[in-house]
Amino acid sequence: MSSAAPMKSASPTLACLPDGKALLGLSGGRDSVALLHLLLAAGHRDLVVCHLNHRLRGRESDEDAAFVRSLAEKAGLTCEIGRTDVKALARKKKLSIETAAREARHAFFTRMSRKHGTRDVLLAHHADDQAETILGNVLRGCGLEGLAGMGLVTDLDNGLSFLRPLLHTRRAEIDAYVASHGLAYREDSSNASSEHRRNRLRHEALPLLSEIAGRDVVPLLNRLGTIAELDAFYLNDEATAWFEACREGQKLTQLDSLRELDTAILNRVIGFWLREHLKLPGIGFDEIRLVSSMLLPESPAKLNLPGGHFARRKAGYLWVE
Repeated sequence: MSSAAPMKSASPTLACLPDGKALLGLSGGRDSVALLHLLLAAGHRDLVVCHLNHRLRGRESDEDAAFVRSLAEKAGLTCEIGRTDVKALARKKKLSIETAAREARHAFFTRMSRKHGTRDVLLAHHADDQAETILGNVLRGCGLEGLAGMGLVTDLDNGLSFLRPLLHTRRAEIDAYVASHGLAYREDSSNASSEHRRNRLRHEALPLLSEIAGRDVVPLLNRLGTIAELDAFYLNDEATAWFEACREGQKLTQLDSLRELDTAILNRVIGFWLREHLKLPGIGFDEIRLVSSMLLPESPAKLNLPGGHFARRKAGYLWVE
């Protein structure tokens, strides 16, 4: 457990807040402890503290959970502690540790959301996290949505709504706030490990890019995210209107009209349609582009899709099975 020496610092601004009860994801680290302190100082007490023990660091993970429970008790807040063997989950589902941990957290938040009757989940992601997320997405060959990074508010398909009040706040501001208030927090020893790609982005890639650019690239990446978010919102709005006009049950109709659309709009229409009816992971740019090509009369009328599904074209419409 770490505690910083007091010093004066202005309080970070909370960019978004829930209207009522909310879950608060509290790892016990510096950022989430700062968010808890800021929320309580602002008078937001209708909180359920939620902590998932990933069982990745043995005794250290157990001590994190005990620390969070103690914080919640001192604040007079309800506390929910969950446990998931993330390594076992990753092996079972053939996922990376990072992806398995994220899935486990989402499942935990979903259970707690139903138990406590709230869809809002407060998370302590900040501007430096956003820069790491956007850069990591670029390395995966993302589209506009990936360039947008994390939203200030993100509504998930499972009904959860993630709120990130500190998303426009720099890590240094949070560090200064924690120090000025002498807040105790937990240090995650794995944050220093070069085994995790995100740590290498934080400790190696971003400093190197800043050196090459001759200035701090975190604000630049955040600006890129804002521009991409605005562009993606417009394109998705246009595509949604076309999707609603062209779908009939599992069919996608009006192929002649769809052929005339700009590729950026058409790909989104096809993506909405495939994801709605297949509900499968792995529907990405390559699959969408192949299905979009089926609008051409000379293209194959049947296409294999992930999960043993097919896309077919007949009599002026597409359907999946």
